[in-house]
Amino acid sequence: MQLILQHLSNRKQIALWVFVCAIAVSISVGIVASAYWVLIIPIVILILLASLFYTEETLLLSGAFAPLSMNFDNLGGGFGLSLPTEPMYIWLFGLLCFQIFKEGKLELNALKNPVVAFVTAYLLWLWISTTFSTMPAVSAKFSMARTWYIVLFFYMGIRIFKNTQRIHFYFKWFTIFTMIMVGYTLFMHSQDGFSRGSSYGVSWPFFPDHGMYAAAIAYVVFLLLVYTFFVRQFDNPIGLAPVLFLFFIIILFAVIVSFTRATWLSLIVAFALWVLMQFKVKFYWIFLSLFLVLSVGIIKQDEISYSMEANKQGSSDELEGHVKSVSNITTDPSNLERINRWKCAARMVAERPLFGFGPGTFVFKYAPFQKSSELTLISTHAGDLGDAHSEYFSAMSEMGFIGMFLWLGIVFSTIYVGFRIIYHTKSLKLRLITYMALMGLVAYHTHAVLNNYSQYDKLAVPLWAFTAIIVAIDLKTRTQNNG
Repeated sequence: MQLILQHLSNRKQIALWVFVCAIAVSISVGIVASAYWVLIIPIVILILLASLFYTEETLLLSGAFAPLSMNFDNLGGGFGLSLPTEPMYIWLFGLLCFQIFKEGKLELNALKNPVVAFVTAYLLWLWISTTFSTMPAVSAKFSMARTWYIVLFFYMGIRIFKNTQRIHFYFKWFTIFTMIMVGYTLFMHSQDGFSRGSSYGVSWPFFPDHGMYAAAIAYVVFLLLVYTFFVRQFDNPIGLAPVLFLFFIIILFAVIVSFTRATWLSLIVAFALWVLMQFKVKFYWIFLSLFLVLSVGIIKQDEISYSMEANKQGSSDELEGHVKSVSNITTDPSNLERINRWKCAARMVAERPLFGFGPGTFVFKYAPFQKSSELTLISTHAGDLGDAHSEYFSAMSEMGFIGMFLWLGIVFSTIYVGFRIIYHTKSLKLRLITYMALMGLVAYHTHAVLNNYSQYDKLAVPLWAFTAIIVAIDLKTRTQNNG
């Protein structure tokens, strides 16, 4: 103990003694009163002390722990909470805001970065649309939660991730906690032979459904892939490569048996983009090609719809059949319901094109916009079976056309900046880190065409953290180049 105290400041010595006393008191009370729950007290005190003295590390560690957090949807009054992470986010949000206020220093130069500019504009419009919301209380709650995710893991993340060691710290712990959760889920799934039917709820209590689970673990696929094949580049022993490759195989298997078609598609798109980047294809050519494909799709939507109606393949336990069911818009209830929600979102924005109905209100407002001819076997008027089933349609219906434009701006500016780093920086290590973050984000943003999960901490944290990593590297490399 004496050696430890010699290396600690006076404040940290006092904190250490407080923690030791808390352990002693808790154990004594727990044994005497048989109230073993009091043993939680020193753990809480330890976390609070760590957040005071090691704020940035605590933030990254709590963010990395998101895959293992548990959701409690109804704690009374419609209030839900993700434990133990969300109370930590709230505490750290206040702590870091106070720290910034105390320093009185804002890095306004970062606003020159297009991603920062779009995120800032999006955040402002989020609160403007909240002001004009049809359900102000719901929108205010939704916007507050999204604000602290953006402030903590994007704005603060940019400052923290300028130190590349912090990026690896976050990547490492995010991968470890995700693999623990995946291991548990695969074990539970194996009890039912990895069947499609059991895949929908097997990730409980960590994830409420297989779609969110698959979208979350997809972030780790490219982390493990790069760390495996470039293990020495990151100063890791070569003997670690087989272990990382085994984890990579396990995470791929987990994605496959999740039976989440959107995630399968998103990883294919991310890998295809990686291939294009190896040939140095310019970002604007990819953007233009995507724009042309979407334009042709809109112009020929009737012909495309007619040809897709020939596909009667429903969801299946067989992977081949399940893949074929992706384009079935005739009999597959999941696909039909998704289209039903999209049409509702379009009708909603037609009624309120500027501000939308308000952030977080889609599930409460879409029911009257349904048409009886478009209802499916799983349609509901209660809004209890999913949201708009698209990040883009959700932003459009809740925040108007401006909200959707700003969200698209975040997506494409992030990809553009990622391209800029990879094509221009001379550091292989920084390029590899950018690949890991960018491919994870491309996978999520592709998945987000068919589902929207960014309001949940398990997806919001990596979404904004990975985005912050790309911005931090861009600012770092551009400063070096200018210097």
